[in-house]
Amino acid sequence: MEVSNKKGPGRRISLLFNVLRRARMDNKLRYLFAFRLAQYLDARGGLARSHARRMQQRLNLKYAVDIDIGAQIAPGLRIAHLPGVVITRHVTIGRNFFVRQNCSIGIKTLGLEHYALHIGDNVSLGANSCIIADHINIGDNVVIGAMSLVTRDIPANSTFYNPRQTTLRSKE
Repeated sequence: MEVSNKKGPGRRISLLFNVLRRARMDNKLRYLFAFRLAQYLDARGGLARSHARRMQQRLNLKYAVDIDIGAQIAPGLRIAHLPGVVITRHVTIGRNFFVRQNCSIGIKTLGLEHYALHIGDNVSLGANSCIIADHINIGDNVVIGAMSLVTRDIPANSTFYNPRQTTLRSKE
C-alpha cells in the first residue's frame, strides 16, 4: 500500500503492475518495496530468513539506509531522503511515520534483555534528529523538530525540539 498509493485493495494484478511501475520510477519507493519484501521473507523463517538478511545487507549498501528488517513498522512509512536513516530492530513504530535524512532511532545500552521503544501513529521526525533510549514512549501525532535529541518520553499531540542558541559576533 505504501508503494502503490492506492486507498482501496482493487484487483491484485492491477495493484502489482502499479507497484512495479511506481517502484521503477522512484528510488525511495523502490527501497520501500524491497524492504517490505525482505521483512515478509524474514517473518517466514527458514531459508527465506537467511535470504532476507542478505537482501537487507544489499539494501543497506545500495541506498545508504540501515533500517533493520526486524523493526516493527506499521504501514505508511515515508522517507523524505534515504541517506543516513538508521532504525534499530528493537523499535515499534505506528502508522504514517515520516522520517527525514540523517535520523537515528537506536538503543542506549547494549546487552539488555528487554528494550521498549514505542513510537505512535502520525509521527514526523525532523532532519538530523536522534531518538536514543532503552525504554521510551512517543505518543501519537507528535512532531519532532530538526536536529533534536530525544531521550525521554513525549506525550501525544506534542511538538518537541531542542532550543538552539546562536551567537553572532561582529568584527569591529
